[in-house]
Amino acid sequence: LSQELDLAGQWMVRRRFASALVEAAQARAQDARRLVALDARRAYLNLVIAQRRAVLTDSAAFFAEHFFDNARRLLDAGEINRLERNAAALEAARARSAAERAHGEAAAAAAELARLLGLPRDSVPVPLALPGIPVLTWQSDSMLVALARARRPDLRAGERSQRGAQRAVTAAKLARVPSVVASTFGGSEAGTDRLQGVQVGVAIPLFRRGQANIGLAEAERAAATADFIAAERAVVADVLAASARFRRAAASERRFATEVLRAATENVTLTERALTEGEVSITDVLVLRGTAVAAQLEYLDVLRDAAAAWFELSAALAAEPSALSAILNPGN
Repeated sequence: LSQELDLAGQWMVRRRFASALVEAAQARAQDARRLVALDARRAYLNLVIAQRRAVLTDSAAFFAEHFFDNARRLLDAGEINRLERNAAALEAARARSAAERAHGEAAAAAAELARLLGLPRDSVPVPLALPGIPVLTWQSDSMLVALARARRPDLRAGERSQRGAQRAVTAAKLARVPSVVASTFGGSEAGTDRLQGVQVGVAIPLFRRGQANIGLAEAERAAATADFIAAERAVVADVLAASARFRRAAASERRFATEVLRAATENVTLTERALTEGEVSITDVLVLRGTAVAAQLEYLDVLRDAAAAWFELSAALAAEPSALSAILNPGN
């Protein structure tokens, strides 16, 4: 019986190497959950916006068709000309076509959310509403980058992989260190004499220098270092892009909600009142009402951009969207 004893601690280095790989795999699994959550939030956002668009275009189509019926009666009564009646017909057809397309987009958004959630098409959760876009403030983008460096699981996975690769190089080099061999033997000679003993020696790897293993380990260490540097750059790029987009998108959403929508809705109300008093034509009403509907539809796009930027910023910082305000403003 013979046993080689590792005196250089190679087994311990290999154990630490395996532990680093396990930690890296766990961090990658956590990062995968972060990305899946972002995709699911985007899909939910698209479904909510698509359904709101379908409701809005349905309402606009109903009004346009009702307005067209009135225009036909007014034409028969001789109160308007055929040009105004044709304008009402064109608007009704365009509004109904937009409503049909919006319903198709809502169905596609529901199918995409069902795919991401792994649910049957008829089991997709019914969207209720979008949370309000929070007012977030931070001192500088460098603060966000520092937060991301401390929280991002993909960066942690890269760091663990780099550490494991370094330990693999150390383990490969320790294979060249001599080790102690202890053995015991027993037997008999000439059928009568029994032999028994213990031997202790040193195993010197003269012709087993492990150059191939060392070279492979160093190549993997270089690759892990390059991957870690790339992950660091990706984190910085994600944070800076998400920060800039959220600032712009959130400001645009607030401005649109407080100024544009109110002015467009007020113009429609004033124009319809002027129509009943005979001060404007049907064409003027159609133009201004079309402008108001277009503004409402554009606001849905603005709202989607702001919510998506919020979700992307939270994902870049590896945080829940609802916790982002507390993380960025711990004093409040």
